[in-house]
Amino acid sequence: MNKILIVDTTWPINSRTEKFRISLCKNYNVFVSAWCRTDKIYINKHNHFVLSDDIGYGNKYKKLFSLPKFFQHTLSVYRNVKPDLIFASHWDSLVIATLIKLITKDNVRIVYDCLDMPTSNNSVIFKLLKSIEKLCIKQTELTIFASRYFPRLYPSSLNSIIFENYPSESLLKSDGKPVWYSQEFETKSEKLPVVSWIGVVRYPDVLYNLIDAIGELQAVFYIFGDGPSFVSIKQYVKTKSLQDKVLFFGRFEQKDLKYIYRISNYIWAAYPTVDSNAIYAISNKYFESSLFDRIPIFSENTKMVKELQNNSFSFISINESSVEDIRGTLQDAFNKKQHRLPFVKYETICFWENHEKRLLEEIHSTI
Repeated sequence: MNKILIVDTTWPINSRTEKFRISLCKNYNVFVSAWCRTDKIYINKHNHFVLSDDIGYGNKYKKLFSLPKFFQHTLSVYRNVKPDLIFASHWDSLVIATLIKLITKDNVRIVYDCLDMPTSNNSVIFKLLKSIEKLCIKQTELTIFASRYFPRLYPSSLNSIIFENYPSESLLKSDGKPVWYSQEFETKSEKLPVVSWIGVVRYPDVLYNLIDAIGELQAVFYIFGDGPSFVSIKQYVKTKSLQDKVLFFGRFEQKDLKYIYRISNYIWAAYPTVDSNAIYAISNKYFESSLFDRIPIFSENTKMVKELQNNSFSFISINESSVEDIRGTLQDAFNKKQHRLPFVKYETICFWENHEKRLLEEIHSTI
């Protein structure tokens, strides 16, 4: 059986990469090299090799200076596993995979999952990162784009497929309720509109704007997840004395999503569009909101909104950098009781498993 090594610079590996791992395990012997940057912990999981560090998340410079350590870790795993293919999750993992291929001079295949493009607010650094990606991508046999809008930014000659963040059928299964869940939350969502953030807690400026707006509205804000901005956001809520309107639930599992969406009316999926990723990406919230009939809130300056705006689909577009626009737009939606209206789906329901055969065929042809 062929071997595949997945390289991911986070731990736990992101939900998209985990779905890829589960799919690939059906045909291949799959190993994982990952990087836990929050605690010095021991990871004991089959075929997982995790570098445990304590540099934290959110500091790009710390990560950059520590990247050689993760490279050495992954190179050691590579030599131990001897995979036929490296699956690089994200562009920084692609750099590591490319260096391994060049240093070892092995004929290992590389598949690049372009789930986020290189980005930086500094134009010089941005050009440098894109140049590095351009060089590394020449070493790949296949590029997987996580958004239908990404390919237009890459050479048409690139061997690629579009494989977006489709939800898994497992989200609909009836597992045990999360420990935080109670009927009280469903009752509250019947009284006050609930806006929810689901995922890595980041983009603090956008979250500050949303919290300021929620503070002046008859609504509540639920934050599911943790991440580099978790502590600062929690402190901001305390400073604003909004603990009764903004609740933190911490890290969650995929099986909890059904309950998270059940108690939510609006799903916040508006990210800072100074980042080109936010403009061109399609997040898992795009698919999950349509699946669970919950109204997503997107940044107005995105390709998604520009494609949807001339139709009567159930979604809200917003200027994420303006407290006034957030407050006014949400108030208008609450006044119209938009979340009580029949939901008009903007995306045909299609599950990850529906596309899995196509994915495995592409991987097979690559190996």
